[in-house]
Amino acid sequence: MGRGAVMLLLLVQGMYSLMANPDYATLLAQIASESDATAKAALIAQCYVFLEPLTETEEQLFDYLAKGYYEDAAGTTTSYIGTYYAEDGTIIQ
Repeated sequence: MGRGAVMLLLLVQGMYSLMANPDYATLLAQIASESDATAKAALIAQCYVFLEPLTETEEQLFDYLAKGYYEDAAGTTTSYIGTYYAEDGTIIQ
């Protein structure tokens, strides 16, 4: 599929889905199986369109870590990895 055809396809699909999020599960499966780099890029672009807040099921598709895997350490001034920034934006060393 040529680049122009992919762009037209994206435009047409976008016009038909103005009020709802795309079907992320289907798009992610298509991305995983697509071998053409241009078509894959177009599918990835479609997949990162968020027109409405995500449902819990949709959030799980994009989760990198399981919920509850880590806890926020608000007020902590210790950083074991990288630079720690205080709430006012200053760097704490």
